[in-house]
Amino acid sequence: MGGALLEQHGARCLVRVLQCTLPHDASPQWRAVVAALEAHAASRGAATLVTAVAPQLAPVFGAAGFRATMTTVGKRLDPDAAPELQDDRRVAVRPMVDEERRRFAADARDLLVAGMERAGVVDPGAIGLAGLDDRLAGLAADPPPAGELLMMGSVDDVVVGRAWATLVRREDGLDFHGNTIELFPEHRGQGLTKSFLGALRPYVQELGVREVRLRVYGHDERARRTFLAEGAGVADVHLRKDLL
Repeated sequence: MGGALLEQHGARCLVRVLQCTLPHDASPQWRAVVAALEAHAASRGAATLVTAVAPQLAPVFGAAGFRATMTTVGKRLDPDAAPELQDDRRVAVRPMVDEERRRFAADARDLLVAGMERAGVVDPGAIGLAGLDDRLAGLAADPPPAGELLMMGSVDDVVVGRAWATLVRREDGLDFHGNTIELFPEHRGQGLTKSFLGALRPYVQELGVREVRLRVYGHDERARRTFLAEGAGVADVHLRKDLL
């Protein structure tokens, strides 16, 4: 009925690929699949099992004790439609200047790792983040790697936040993979995230972006509601279970 590719790093086991012919609503059979994955990971000494599944399967994994760490949300932009203007136009966006880009590269690791640790994406003090360190070092280089989009948001010329995304070339245009969107502490709680997103949309659509994807930490329910209210759908749910 299918197979799985598992990858283990110390006590952490990742289900890299899970291919199965079972329909999503075959709950008893899926429960057996989940139990088999757990048993196999535990037999190899894993203390944590992580995976990402379609949203229709999340309840089965949740019933088995898995918790959501992240959700990938996405929205397809209509290439034939004129770029939309946000109702709330408080936030304006522009590319980072070199000094802002270098400052972001220096700050972003702590911001990203803190979010990942709180969500359970990584464990506190975990190793294996060299790939992130390399990417952030590249952002500080002159020039930065092609395809990295680094933006500042401002209200009445006062900088209120920043965003980092990676643009990936596809046959029908560009995919926007959001890495982080951050409001500075003094500007949070004012409903500016929705306006920031609204300002980014026409900007990236004019660049040829066709698909927008963002990852939302499981504990950030407010952000998830904001993205879904903007018409995004859930592409997958990232899950973890502590086996010991």
